[in-house]
Amino acid sequence: MRSALGVFKHKHNLNAQWRCVDGLASVVVPQHARYTDLSILGHAADSLEYTFSEQVLFVTGRPVMFIPVFGSFETLGSHIVVAWNSSRAAARAVNGALPLIERAVRTTVLTINPADFIDRHGALPAERRVEHLRRHGASADATRLEKVPVHSIADALQAEARALGGDLLVAGAFGHPKIWEKLLGGVTRDLLARMSLPILMSH
Repeated sequence: MRSALGVFKHKHNLNAQWRCVDGLASVVVPQHARYTDLSILGHAADSLEYTFSEQVLFVTGRPVMFIPVFGSFETLGSHIVVAWNSSRAAARAVNGALPLIERAVRTTVLTINPADFIDRHGALPAERRVEHLRRHGASADATRLEKVPVHSIADALQAEARALGGDLLVAGAFGHPKIWEKLLGGVTRDLLARMSLPILMSH
């Protein structure tokens, strides 16, 4: 692999690097992504096939932000909506997004059908996640949607996020790249296939 590395200073006092590498993208990109805080990738919605961007999500061990290739987004990370279901994947996604949440104007913890994971599995209520975010200085609150059909959860998440004025959705990702069709969680797959706003995911 051949690489070219450039270092430059951003006008907002941010240090950045530009890297140009040769090699198979599915190999070299994940390797470089493991040394970053966040990978940002363009993603085409309306695709049910396993794509390179999903591979980066599942093999790097780092959070990935997907930006829809269609649409216009004037802000990013001003109002963050966290899709919370008390799962390990959701916790990892929140942790990966925490630097952004700490700087956001507002963060809303959104639960859908919370009784499914609170009553059935003894999970803590979403207000505990709000308390955790507030300890990090975040301006956080919680809201919920009830009686949403399973097949509509992904669409309900995005619709509610937009209705709240959210400009970034944070969600956990379920599944494994080698058996994408069988094990990828339905909500994860639907979010990626019908993405209508930027989404930060972690697996």
